Amino acid sequence: MEEKGDVKERDGKKPFNKREWMRRKYSKKFKVEQWEQRRRKNVLHSYYKELRKMPGCSTDSENKSEPNTDEKKQRTPRLSAYKAAQLEYERKEAEKTARIEAARKVKEERKEALANYHNKKAEVFKILSRKTKKGQPVMKGRMELLLEKLQKNLKS
Repeated sequence: MEEKGDVKERDGKKPFNKREWMRRKYSKKFKVEQWEQRRRKNVLHSYYKELRKMPGCSTDSENKSEPNTDEKKQRTPRLSAYKAAQLEYERKEAEKTARIEAARKVKEERKEALANYHNKKAEVFKILSRKTKKGQPVMKGRMELLLEKLQKNLKS
C-alpha cells in the first residue's frame, strides 16, 4: 500500500510540514528575519537607484577600473575601526562624567537648600517658643515675624 506522503510526492506536491508552517505563522524570530531581509533589499535598491541618478557615476566597469585622480584627492581619510571605537569610547566617557558631575551638583544644591531650610525653621521656632517667667509667650518676636512676612508680601 502506498502512504499518503508517497501519493503527494508523485503528484508533484510537497507533503505538508506542520512544524514549518507553525514556525512561519507564529515565530517572531522568523518574522524578524523576513523583515530584515526586506529591509536589506530595500536599502540596496535605494542605494543603486541613487547611483543611477548621479550624473558623474555610471555602472560601466570601464569607469570603475580607472578612477580619476581628482576623486582620490577629494576623499576624506577614513578612520580605522580601532580609532573609531576609541573615539566613541572617549565621547561616551565624557558624557558619563558630565552626567555624574551634573548629578553631584544638583545633589549639593539640594543639600544646601535643605540645610538653609532647617536653619531658618530652627530660628523661627526659637523665636516663637520664647516664654516669660510666668510661661506666657513673648509677643515681641512674634510681632517682628509678622512684620517681616507683611514686608515680604508687599515686595512680591
